[in-house]
Amino acid sequence: MSAPQPLVVVTGWGARALPPLGVLLAFVVVAGIVYAIALRRGRLSLATILTVSAIEMAAAWCAPALFSSDVYAYAAYGEMSRVGLDPYALAPAPSADPFVRAAQLQWVTAFPICVYGPAFVAFARATVALLGRYGIAAVLGAFRLAACGAFLCGIALLYGVVAGDRTRRGAAAATLGLNPAAIWCAAEGHNDALALAIVLAGLLLVRRGAPAWGALLVALSATVKLPGIAVAGILAAFDRRARAGALAGIAIALLVCAPLAFAAMTRLGPHGSYAPQASLQAILAPLGPIAAWGVAVIAAAALTARAVTLLRLREPEGWIWLGLAVWVLIPNPYPWYSLWLVALSALAPGSRAGLVGLALSFTSLLRYLPDAAGVPPPPLAAALGAAAVFPLLALLGRRSCYNGRLP
Repeated sequence: MSAPQPLVVVTGWGARALPPLGVLLAFVVVAGIVYAIALRRGRLSLATILTVSAIEMAAAWCAPALFSSDVYAYAAYGEMSRVGLDPYALAPAPSADPFVRAAQLQWVTAFPICVYGPAFVAFARATVALLGRYGIAAVLGAFRLAACGAFLCGIALLYGVVAGDRTRRGAAAATLGLNPAAIWCAAEGHNDALALAIVLAGLLLVRRGAPAWGALLVALSATVKLPGIAVAGILAAFDRRARAGALAGIAIALLVCAPLAFAAMTRLGPHGSYAPQASLQAILAPLGPIAAWGVAVIAAAALTARAVTLLRLREPEGWIWLGLAVWVLIPNPYPWYSLWLVALSALAPGSRAGLVGLALSFTSLLRYLPDAAGVPPPPLAAALGAAAVFPLLALLGRRSCYNGRLP
């Protein structure tokens, strides 16, 4: 932490990070109880869900500190693009540019290279160009406001995407819109909210009779953040009407994301290190990366097989199993990644996989601990990983039902 920074982020604080992180977790647990009650009672209107979600995000904005420095990186990427530097390369250190310097202070030495698509870089550049004269705080606030707005749009779009009556659609919208972990991540400003809103807009087009255009839009969401390509690939595999649009969109996205792919292969990958935290792989990390990855791949394969079976039967729960398969493959499942998992869980929130996905959105907050307080020793890291993936044990049973609400 640096005193001049306009937005306080709890990172590398050591033991001093435990009280603020404990407060966050306590609030999320209390809000989670209210969340479970609201889902169980059901019958919430879309207007009510949007209003409550907006109020909770406003309350999250009142928190004196965040636990992620991502918005600082967004501002730096936008500034680098604006002044002619490559955001897909390491910025010069030290830098006199205030936006780049602010990001460097958050990461102490050098902040990571950009891992987002060119559409998001263009958005970041425009944000800095328009608001940079008002200072860093204004730019950071704009990213956070954009994420919150996108999250609210995503709630409304999900309401339209889900098939069924108003009760079922309301349950889906409430599952996403009232989830405390998702609300917190949107308030932190993570661009997953923007990419998710684009994906949901595309899925709504698919549902409303424009499958090719909808699948194209889903794939193009990868120009913000990459998960949209996976969703488009699934559409191509299971919906013949959307196949042409999905494949075209994937091709375009891969073409325009070439700088990102080049950076990943030549700059990010060779210099990265395998350090899983708060994940399935973190439990087995002491045995080496091969063992950890091997178990994760086996688990993902089993989950994918179940997903394919359900998707062939047109069961919405299959999408959640597929999301869980991806989840176990992520070495560091940060809390904001759970926005995608919560959105999938909203398709069948009362199913076994849906409940597991929602539980993981809460336990994913444990991933804040290594960054906020410091990397724990191997035994504690393994215990943290076990706690973070504990909900997955519920998948070992045979019970599976869906009634659109929590059982």
